[in-house]
Amino acid sequence: MAKNVFLPLVATLAVALGANVALAAGLAPVTLDAKAISAGQIRVARLMRLKASPRISAYGFVLDPGPLVTLAADVVAARSAAAAASARAALARSEARRAVHLYRAQHNISQAALQSAQSTLAVAEAAGATAVAQLAQLRTKMLADWGSKLSAAALSGSAPLPRLEKGAAELVEVSLPLGQGLASPPAKASATTPSGGSARLRFVSRAPRAAAGVAGESFFYLMASRASAPIGTPLSVALSASTGKSGVLVPRSAVVWHQGEPFAFRESAQSSFTPVPIRGAFVAGDGYFIPEGAGTLLHPGDRVVIDGAALLYCVATQSRAPTAGAAKAADDDDD
Repeated sequence: MAKNVFLPLVATLAVALGANVALAAGLAPVTLDAKAISAGQIRVARLMRLKASPRISAYGFVLDPGPLVTLAADVVAARSAAAAASARAALARSEARRAVHLYRAQHNISQAALQSAQSTLAVAEAAGATAVAQLAQLRTKMLADWGSKLSAAALSGSAPLPRLEKGAAELVEVSLPLGQGLASPPAKASATTPSGGSARLRFVSRAPRAAAGVAGESFFYLMASRASAPIGTPLSVALSASTGKSGVLVPRSAVVWHQGEPFAFRESAQSSFTPVPIRGAFVAGDGYFIPEGAGTLLHPGDRVVIDGAALLYCVATQSRAPTAGAAKAADDDDD
C-alpha cells in the first residue's frame, strides 16, 4: 500500500475507532467494521500444528590439526619408551634375582657384583616409573584438549586422523552462545565462511573445554577440505536440534515489534483483533516457530492477521490517546 494512502487510513481508523479499543500489554486490541477491513486489505489465516527443530547460530573456527597429530606422536613415542623401560626393568629384575641366588650359594659372586645388579635394577625401575608418568601426563593432556574420541582416533590411527594428516578434511570447533545448549548435537551442520561460501559439517565429538573467548559449550566437527577455509578462519554455523518440537509457525508478515518484543494480531471475535506476544519463538523457515508448552499464547486453530498487521499496529499504538483529538474535533464542529 502506498505511503500517501497508508498514513491517512491509519489516522482515520485511529480516530474513528477510538471508542472501540482497550489497552492491553502496551498495545490496544482493535475492532474494525467490514469496510475498514476491506480498505486495509487485512487478511487472516489459521495456524496449523507442525513440527520444527530449533536452529542455533553458533561460532565456528577452523583448527590446526598439527598439535593433535604431534601429541599423538608424542604419546606413541612415550608408550614405546615406557615399554622399553619395562623390558629393561624386567631384565634387571631377573639379573638381580640371579645375583642374589649366586651370592647366597657359597658366594659364587662378590658382594660388589650383587650390589651392582641391585643398583641396576633400581635405576631401571626408576626409569620405568618416569616413562609411565610421562605417558600418563601426555594422555591426560590429550584427553583434556581433544576429548576421548579424537584421542582414541589419534592413538590408533583410525578415522578421522588419516584424513586430517593428508589434508583431506579440516577440523572445526563449533561453540554455542552463552546460555544455549543442545542435549544431542546434530550429526550434520552448515557453515558459512566470511567470503560467503558454504560448507557442510559432520559431527565428531563434544569438545572437553570451551573455546578461547567463548563461554558456551563446544563441539568438534569435520569439514571437507574442498571448502578451502584456511586454518584460523572464523565460521558462522547453523545448528538444528536433532529432535523436533510440536507447535505453530507464525509467518513473518504477521509479526510486528513493540518495545523489543514480537507480537501478532489474533482474531479474537468477528472483526476484532488482539495483539498477542510471541514468546519462546525461534526463527524457522519463513516465520517464527512457537513450541507448544507452558506460557504459549498462540495455538493450532488460532486465526492471525497475515496481511495488514502493520496497519493494525499503527492503529493500536495511535489509539492510546484518541479522545483528545476526537474531543478537539468535536469542539471544532461545535464552533
